[in-house]
Amino acid sequence: MLLYSCRKEHSASPPEPGKKYRVTFNVTNFRSKQSAFAVRHVARNLAAGDTLTALNSYFDMFHYIVYDDLRNTVRHIIQDSTMAGMGTIVDSLPPGTYRISMVAGKKCLAVRDTFFTHNDYGYGGNSWEDTFFDSFMITIGTGGITQDVTLHRTVGKLELQILDTMPANADSLVMTVYDDAYSQDLFSGVFMGGPIVDRFAVRIPAAAKGKPNFAMDRLIGNCSFQFPVTITCKAADNSVIASVAVQNVNTPPNVKTILSGDLFSALAGHNSSQTFTTKIDTAWGTTTHQAGFSLRKRNFGH
Repeated sequence: MLLYSCRKEHSASPPEPGKKYRVTFNVTNFRSKQSAFAVRHVARNLAAGDTLTALNSYFDMFHYIVYDDLRNTVRHIIQDSTMAGMGTIVDSLPPGTYRISMVAGKKCLAVRDTFFTHNDYGYGGNSWEDTFFDSFMITIGTGGITQDVTLHRTVGKLELQILDTMPANADSLVMTVYDDAYSQDLFSGVFMGGPIVDRFAVRIPAAAKGKPNFAMDRLIGNCSFQFPVTITCKAADNSVIASVAVQNVNTPPNVKTILSGDLFSALAGHNSSQTFTTKIDTAWGTTTHQAGFSLRKRNFGH
């Protein structure tokens, strides 16, 4: 017969029933530089640099969601830019394994946290704003957790460059994006609901008429699949001066996609080829290209 024993201090102490442990998360920085995307963001521009000292200096809304191991929502905390501690979360959770999802965005950011029905975030079918996200797993045993979190941009930037001369009778330029995302997934941060059709229009200023290299840009939530884009220039009476469709455009997250080409080839005195090329620029531009943005329209589709 063999007898053995172990000293109490050598055995693992099980978590106390019903006890909760302190968890602290600090959103301290971002993976990429922020800069001007469009005039509507100009009041919230950041200086170049990766570190954001206060989340509320750039974002309007911050969501913190906790799921248990059965994917039930345990906690959903919403902070806004009026809060001095925006981006710092102090929570209390019992031992177990949890998924934490965090989303930071602009005023109209909406988050639906029910995994079994809707588990996504977006802008309700309106144009996408600058949005950052992260989702990760934690396990709480017999002690608290303190962790810094880096959020990642989940939208892409689509820039349109009209290389040939803008006609004298041009009044507006419309870029229609088909198959944009209605929302993105709260676990993965990729295309969730949709698709939607998004129409983005700018007024042609007098200073741009008779000159080449007119540009406009916008943010895209569909960073998972290719989509078509229609580019249309209209006169003041709403008649179409020129229009072209570009197929198979993709906008990776945190990357700028540039569509450039001649739009007015059919008009007298213009180039004979109406072609657009696509290229990827891994850096966000710091120049605001156009000031005359139209009001945002609600889109259809989910």
